[in-house]
Amino acid sequence: MTSHYMLAFDDSRVVIGATREDNTGFDYRVTASGQAEVLNAGLAIAPGLASGTIIETRIGFRPASDGFKPILGRVAGLEGLIIGNGLGAAGLTIGPYAGRLLAQISMGETPDIDIAPYAPASA
Repeated sequence: MTSHYMLAFDDSRVVIGATREDNTGFDYRVTASGQAEVLNAGLAIAPGLASGTIIETRIGFRPASDGFKPILGRVAGLEGLIIGNGLGAAGLTIGPYAGRLLAQISMGETPDIDIAPYAPASA
């Protein structure tokens, strides 16, 4: 299992991503090894991109919880505080659904699924 992906856009741009660097803290540098990892993964799939121009490199944090289980729901002991976090890179796909569940909670509705397994730790 890798964390790499490739997206093509109508204007002939291609985006290749991304590294997954666990236990590195909030280090926002673009490292040579990280850049090489992403480029090599992309070129293995699309070798024709080797002559392409690198326009920019971006970084971002995708916080993940221990065990990569989302943290969703009300925080016990802190009235009005609802958390949605810990989605990691899966936030790109599960984010909209997690948002729906959180909206249901905030509106006093019963969520579509039982979110008890994803409850935030008590304050």
